[in-house]
Amino acid sequence: MKSTIATIIAAVTMTPSAQAQTPRAGLSPLRIDVAGVRLGMPIEQVRTALATASYACRPFGNEADFAARVAREVKSRTGARGEVPYTTGTMQLDCRGPNGEGLTVTFAQTQAGSVVDGYGLAIDGRTIDLPALRRQLTSKYGRPTVGTGMRGSWCDAGYRCGDGMVFSEGPTVIIDTTTSVSINATRGGRADKADDASVMAAADRLVPKKTRAAF
Repeated sequence: MKSTIATIIAAVTMTPSAQAQTPRAGLSPLRIDVAGVRLGMPIEQVRTALATASYACRPFGNEADFAARVAREVKSRTGARGEVPYTTGTMQLDCRGPNGEGLTVTFAQTQAGSVVDGYGLAIDGRTIDLPALRRQLTSKYGRPTVGTGMRGSWCDAGYRCGDGMVFSEGPTVIIDTTTSVSINATRGGRADKADDASVMAAADRLVPKKTRAAF
């Protein structure tokens, strides 16, 4: 028997009447989850959710956390010598689900710690009842902002919404069930810029930028 999203991604209670209803408006990408993982979720909660969903994960790569990024900026402004204390943040988790599905979760290093910056789930279409999965996706997530139930994008209002991840401005989830299953999500470019601005603001509090005199 082929699996459906109810057994692979998350528990979804379906009834015949629910399947027949007109699709409701789509959820915000920040509310859509895969195996309990959502955009912006702290890494500790991610680990708990994935363990609960029986996903086996291993960390891949480290990068400078928020404190290290601030320290690096302060050193650049002051010209101080010596090494910047390199405390590490987790770059990503590579996971395998109980039915063989692959899940990668990437993280952003914010003042609050490592939070989900994006995720990607891949499932072999041969193991899935694709028509049933599409019905379940529509029931759980609502209709996409753009596209169709076969391939669609869920975006928040106020952001340009397309069918690609690279130029996403805001939180975006793209689900493709054409021949297999892929669910990809990102916080978007504005979140990246906000993270950078937070680093600069923290550095400003420690070492204000010098203002140039007007001549």
